[in-house]
Amino acid sequence: MTLSTSKTLRAIRKWYLGFAFLFVIIICWKNFPETKDLTHHLSKLPTSVFIMSLSLAIGSYLFRSLRWFRYMRLKEYKASLSKHTLIYFSGFSFTASPGKVGELMRATHLSQLGIPFKFTFFSFLSERLLDVIAVACLGSYFLATHFNDSFFILPAGLLLACFTAYPFLAWVNGLKTHLPIEELKSQWSPLTLSKNLPLSFLAWLLQGVVLYALLISLGVEINLMTAISIYCLSLLIGAASLIPSGIGVTEIGMVWLLTQIQVDGDIALIASIVTRGLTLWPAMIIGLVSAITLQRASKFGAK
Repeated sequence: MTLSTSKTLRAIRKWYLGFAFLFVIIICWKNFPETKDLTHHLSKLPTSVFIMSLSLAIGSYLFRSLRWFRYMRLKEYKASLSKHTLIYFSGFSFTASPGKVGELMRATHLSQLGIPFKFTFFSFLSERLLDVIAVACLGSYFLATHFNDSFFILPAGLLLACFTAYPFLAWVNGLKTHLPIEELKSQWSPLTLSKNLPLSFLAWLLQGVVLYALLISLGVEINLMTAISIYCLSLLIGAASLIPSGIGVTEIGMVWLLTQIQVDGDIALIASIVTRGLTLWPAMIIGLVSAITLQRASKFGAK
């Protein structure tokens, strides 16, 4: 890490919590009407469904943090799982940023552990790619069962691409192109991939189950895999819009997909708003709490 990069990360780290609060406030303000709708619908949601949905969302975050921890262990061995989990969660404050790139802010804390920004950036890219692969595989079920059987081939193709990434990167690295491939290559090794790919699927499966639970509570007859697939497809629609976190577009996509299987429009709208609310906003709250905890720990350690 260069001296200028180190100084920049230290400066950002100093104002990390302020940036996190400001970003969350801006997102809440820009999406105030949706937040009001969410509060209204949550007040009518059975407590048991609310608790179960929130637990599923948190479980999803934990699987993703464990995946991140496995990446960090490729570079750093001293910091505890809890420390890395806090750092990972702190990035959730910026989860509504375009492409979630704001989550790279966690690099300011990781630099203190001796993890260079380049490795953090590659880990972020690998994480995003695994998310897209998992979500696309899960989303293909709905496409195959309601549009064209050939979509069943998609998961096989994506998984094949995953496991050919390592030999491809090794080949590129052997060309002496001076590209920083070595660290990226380690993140796509068969051993690392065999651990992190299942965690990616589990994380998004759990969030898809949130939609399923809400639809069942609203009296909709739907099978589990269809609900999960619809949720994942709506995430892809939101991501394709390039709107931060796909807010608004993801919900519209979810409503459209649900109405394709004859779910009432009003019920589809309620389910989409509540599902997104219970999977997105808790992440941002956890991100703020983690950022506060890290800052307090940093001040305590400095005394």
